[in-house]
Amino acid sequence: MCAWNNHYCWPGNCGTNGLTQECACTFGFNKVSIYGASSHSGNTTCQPTHTPFILTCDTVAVGPLGHTKRAMSSDASISCGNLQDMYGNFQPSVMQFVMASELTIDISNVTKPSFIYDSKFGISDSTIRIKKIAVDGMI
Repeated sequence: MCAWNNHYCWPGNCGTNGLTQECACTFGFNKVSIYGASSHSGNTTCQPTHTPFILTCDTVAVGPLGHTKRAMSSDASISCGNLQDMYGNFQPSVMQFVMASELTIDISNVTKPSFIYDSKFGISDSTIRIKKIAVDGMI
């Protein structure tokens, strides 16, 4: 059931019978059903369809002796789109990432059901993929 304490199917509505299986999410959100062995299995949530905008991607490779190599751009910016491949002649033991991102969710035109008294949206996790390519081009 759509319940005040779980905020299921928000922003959206659960239709006339109040079941999350009939959840219809507001524009800009996708219906996501949770399956598996977790305590939330069988529930439905509304997740944003657009992803955050990543503003900066400060990336540093740290070698075993403390040597560092930073991903740079031609204008010394750490804006993600300006970063270029990094090259170094040491085997990195640690990769450091400092990222800043921006996410805007506007639900000002959505009428809240009585059981939703507050809602907050934000970034809860991130994934970074690194591809290591040797000088000879082998991955």
